[in-house]
Amino acid sequence: MKTRLLLVVVTLLSSIISVQAQDCIGTAGQVKWSYWDKFTTFPEMSDLSVLENFPSRPDGSSILGSLAAPVNYTDYYAGMIRGFIKVPTTANYIFNLTSDDRGFFYLSTNQSPANKVKRAEVLSYTGVDEHNKEAGQTSASIQLVGGQYYYFELYNFEGGGGDHLSLSWKKVSTPDAPWAIVDFNYIFEYACGQVCPERGTPCNDGNEATTNDQEDGFCNCVGIAPTANACVGERGLIEAYYYDDITGSAVENDLIDSPKFPLSPDRREKLKGAYGPLPTSPNYAKDYYGTLVQGFLTVPVTGNYEFNITGDNQTFFFLSSNDSIENKQAHQALVMYGVDETEHNNSVFQTIGPTYLEKGKYYYFEFRNKENNWRDHFNLYWKTSFHENRVWKRVPSFYLFDYKCEVSCIAQGTPCDDDNPFTNDDKINGTCDCVGTPCSGPDCDDASARYKVYDSCSPTDNLTTLSEVAWVSCGTLKPNPNPARAANKNWIMYDFSDRYRFQDSRVWNYNVTGETNKGFRSVYVDYSLDGTIWQSLGATYTWPQAPGNADYAGFTGPNFNNMKARYILISAINNWGDATCSGFSKITFNAKQCESEGTACDDGDPLTQYDKFDNDCNCKGININCASDSIKLDRSPISNGTFKAIKGIASQSLVPTTRDISFSAGNSIVLLPGFEVNASAVFKADIADCVQQAFANNNKERVNNATDDKSVTEFSTDSTETNKLKKIVFRINKPGYVKLKLKDKSENVVVSIIDRYFENLGTQIKLLPTNKLPKGIYWIELAYAGKVLREQLDLTK
Repeated sequence: MKTRLLLVVVTLLSSIISVQAQDCIGTAGQVKWSYWDKFTTFPEMSDLSVLENFPSRPDGSSILGSLAAPVNYTDYYAGMIRGFIKVPTTANYIFNLTSDDRGFFYLSTNQSPANKVKRAEVLSYTGVDEHNKEAGQTSASIQLVGGQYYYFELYNFEGGGGDHLSLSWKKVSTPDAPWAIVDFNYIFEYACGQVCPERGTPCNDGNEATTNDQEDGFCNCVGIAPTANACVGERGLIEAYYYDDITGSAVENDLIDSPKFPLSPDRREKLKGAYGPLPTSPNYAKDYYGTLVQGFLTVPVTGNYEFNITGDNQTFFFLSSNDSIENKQAHQALVMYGVDETEHNNSVFQTIGPTYLEKGKYYYFEFRNKENNWRDHFNLYWKTSFHENRVWKRVPSFYLFDYKCEVSCIAQGTPCDDDNPFTNDDKINGTCDCVGTPCSGPDCDDASARYKVYDSCSPTDNLTTLSEVAWVSCGTLKPNPNPARAANKNWIMYDFSDRYRFQDSRVWNYNVTGETNKGFRSVYVDYSLDGTIWQSLGATYTWPQAPGNADYAGFTGPNFNNMKARYILISAINNWGDATCSGFSKITFNAKQCESEGTACDDGDPLTQYDKFDNDCNCKGININCASDSIKLDRSPISNGTFKAIKGIASQSLVPTTRDISFSAGNSIVLLPGFEVNASAVFKADIADCVQQAFANNNKERVNNATDDKSVTEFSTDSTETNKLKKIVFRINKPGYVKLKLKDKSENVVVSIIDRYFENLGTQIKLLPTNKLPKGIYWIELAYAGKVLREQLDLTK
């Protein structure tokens, strides 16, 4: 009998709660004005909707007695009023909206928010009482039924200057009546929305295994779950590593192929979530860099989640099926050509569909972003069951954990910010930490005391808009030096006085404000050794029109592919519209001067030595693949691979578990007591002077005019400017899958530097900082084209 009575009571309560949840009509005669501020640019509706705290947790609010928001409140904010309108008798009404800047008015067909319809809008701005500036600010005739509640929303989006928002109305039957602001007689407050404890409030999630239980701000109590993964770091800490001075827009062919990536970044930044860079930081609005973000994602509620990314220029996102980095490709999203911050539907590849995630588990994630120029951003959004509306929201740091196993290290002495206002001159130290010098005195926490003065003459790619720094051709034209080009077109010829080998170039089109239509559009590029015989460089080039502002950083120009020339000729086929003049602002060339045969040079290949010019202006070196000076192997077993040394190899105990082990050294190979080879393994040893062999192969190639053996891969490491930075160099002779890993003495993978298919052939370089590595013996292992090459890294000293 008690059980049946209890069930009846619960059912009745549920019904009452359901009715109240749908009836959001609050106090009569008032509404709440809410605002969200701290936007750095003019906000849009899409910028507001993705805010985690929209719509129930504004940055500030005020109770109003009419539908008129405060006037001249602040700058760069979004404001909202929502509630209900009720009239005593049925009549037809028209509404009028005034706003500064943009404003929008939505009115539902009944009291349900789901049925709201946009009725009026202001797309620029109006005065407070300026009712006739824009046609859209007045609604069509709307019948309101007496006694019926109608849900409404009012928005205004403010940039700079004055700001206001008001909604007026009048009956259709009295068109000559003045507009009257909708006042307290007809409005009711919206009384629904999430009401949860503030984020960070201590709570108890009911799980004894978790620690530091906190409210997440959305009525979820979340603790830190235990994990055996040593790479899971601090909650709320998420860092972006930035790699500067990398041209191009591609993640795979520009960022990933950079020697710096992924272990030698130039700078880093603490983010507020899975998005960046922060608009208030010095990392914002930079050009030509790449980004790597690693971390772990957790969820406060078990269920299905959807994910979406945006980014510029190219952005890759990986989400593992668990806390393992090896499974990161379980879920992927990508942006190939750049989209706006809140442009969620540009392509199907941006979104990861419903994915089942469990509370208390960790999921590894990773961002890779390549920025060329102009805007820069990358963002991760999700749709959850615990937000009021299932719309895209940025993922905040509360649900994220640091990835603390990175070997990445910024160069010692690089300026940084240690987040301590009581220190100055913050720099990266020898253990890759950001440390400042403690300041003293009463004002040492003042921002002005920490202001760093930058050199006013520091280099930049940006170009002024002054005509004095541009080249332009007008009026009578001289004959083109190349008879194959039209005589009536503008051209410019560069004479470099000597022979050079030209590589890449960069171009800034005509950038004078208001005159950018003079810029070259379709272009021929020719080159010559004597100024008489000309060769065409490729086909027709199209040069983008300049923007005509001082932020212009140009674009990547023609690649001359190491061709030899003294003269370069640039001819315009047409321009961007001007009928009389054509030109451009600037062009730079990357070139090396030709020297006489036998002159020492640098062919740019770190795998060659004894580089010299030949008689055809080619700088060539000899491939010398000698690896380490010497190698010592202790009693630990090692995996398969080839071990080379200039002088000698000494092995105390080698127990190969595979069938391909070989030693090669110039002076000696010593097998010490304890050395062992399993019966199923193959072991080879060879005394060979790799320097002499390289010269012999080079001479043989000259005689036979033979090409490199496509089955051979060179591999070496060198110390660079410090003994804590290793340069790993290898050559790709044919397309194939490449794995480059750092392993510890026990053959555990410390970090995977490369794990992908390579199509770009030639010499590859990767930088490996060793600051964060504990002392010991390590192995750098390269697997490619069916071979495994290994080199020892001794950090015992």
